[in-house]
Amino acid sequence: MKRPRVCFYTSDFGYGHATRDIALIRELQKSLGAEVVVRAGSPADFMSCSLPGVEVLQRPNDPGVVMDGAAVAGERTLAAVEQWVASWEECIAAEMIFLRDRGFDLVLSDIAPQPFLAAEELGIPSLGVSNFTWHLIYTRLFGKTELTDRIAEAYRAADVALLLPLHEPMAVFKNRREVGLVARAVTRNRKEIRRLCGLSEEEPLVYLGGGQSLDPTVFRGVRSALAGCTLLVPSWTDLPGAVRIPPGETETQDWIAACDLVVSKPGYSTIAEAIQAGVPMALFSREGFAEDDYLIGDVKVMGIGREVPAAAVLDGSWADDLESLMELRENFGKIDGLFRSDGTKECSSIIGEIL
Repeated sequence: MKRPRVCFYTSDFGYGHATRDIALIRELQKSLGAEVVVRAGSPADFMSCSLPGVEVLQRPNDPGVVMDGAAVAGERTLAAVEQWVASWEECIAAEMIFLRDRGFDLVLSDIAPQPFLAAEELGIPSLGVSNFTWHLIYTRLFGKTELTDRIAEAYRAADVALLLPLHEPMAVFKNRREVGLVARAVTRNRKEIRRLCGLSEEEPLVYLGGGQSLDPTVFRGVRSALAGCTLLVPSWTDLPGAVRIPPGETETQDWIAACDLVVSKPGYSTIAEAIQAGVPMALFSREGFAEDDYLIGDVKVMGIGREVPAAAVLDGSWADDLESLMELRENFGKIDGLFRSDGTKECSSIIGEIL
């Protein structure tokens, strides 16, 4: 039986899209025996290291937004998006040639729009996988324009959108199916990771993350010497007194699972991996980024996290509530089935039906 050939387009905005796409690609390989080729920009090297044997081709897919500290830089974002849209037809034409020449059976995108139009022209089925769209982000920033209309048209070309939990309405897609959490499975236990951190089981460990998309200057003034806990930070963050995830580590979900609290901007993958491991959260929003309203709102409703001001992250005052924040762990037993089901397997099953 012929192995299905899948082309997966991963957003260039941060690494959150990449981590959930890695989880799904691993499942497609396991359950469907799929041969997957990845098209990605900035996260290409990370995805290549995480997916041995998978062809990862580096190319820009989307501009995302430009951050200025913890806020979206509107004018710089608009300039980047206009430059991206100026090459719209050229990009679609190039992808049509690539998809046709390589004989793909399916196109997946998280959540670059142009691949859906290329797939439609070639008669190849296409699926979107995401909890938000660039249509929402740019419409909130710039209003309804010719630019946002063009993006909406591309999303409408998708055959199906797989809606991850914590999603915005995503009404721009014509066919939507809700699925459970998509997140990389934990591969090492809490005790092993804590031993690497030099900590006992009882000592509170707090993950302080901003993601690759956040302007790193946000953390320059962070107060890292906090009574009552040890901070764990990503490999690219140099924070005196904190434990750093080792450079080159790809399975960062293992480290989040070993924590007692996550303090972070509200990235889908960080939240999904925290929910999967039952780790409560304190989340600060990014000004001007519409996705954050949905992510933080759902976490608060479930009682598994709270919103904190970005200023509280910088001055360390969030730690005044450390004990009560960690106690939110007990609410994980009350969350609904959508957050308990394996969305990775659900997505793979739907994709298998289409193939």
